[in-house]
Amino acid sequence: MAIKINDIPPEGLTIELSDKLDLFDEGSADTPFTATVTVKAVGAGVFHVNGTVEATASLECSRCLKRFPFPVKETAMDFDLVPEGSQKLVAEHELGRSELDTEFYRGEEIEPKEFIREQLLLAIPMVPVHSPDCKGLCPVCGGDRNDRYCGCRIEIMEGAAHPFEALKKIIKPEKE
Repeated sequence: MAIKINDIPPEGLTIELSDKLDLFDEGSADTPFTATVTVKAVGAGVFHVNGTVEATASLECSRCLKRFPFPVKETAMDFDLVPEGSQKLVAEHELGRSELDTEFYRGEEIEPKEFIREQLLLAIPMVPVHSPDCKGLCPVCGGDRNDRYCGCRIEIMEGAAHPFEALKKIIKPEKE
């Protein structure tokens, strides 16, 4: 549901959305969400957006690769929408807080699903784990250590280089 810029009154427009998103560009919209979004004009083509979004994302555990539901509760949205290409390119500089809270739109319509998707992606963990106690997969046989103990032993062969051996040459212990 796109919002036409000309349909936004001076006092702002509040909409409630309930739909599904393709959160990870997998080809199927399987992440249900509900959102309340308020869009208010604050200047020449600039709009302030605030509201909340809730969803249940299907994530893959980074340790055991099992899929699990991850609820995103009351994630707040608070940023400015500016027309794409309206900000001038300048030499490299450190971004200020106002620049970090800026999204862009193109044309005469604003598509809320685009920034809702971005806000949900920011709310989910970078390394999702279905449980803090997840034991992961065995590096030898690939079995799920949560289901059964496989008995595989990880042995470092004598004389084999340890993956962190080079650090001993770089990091020297501090002398007291």
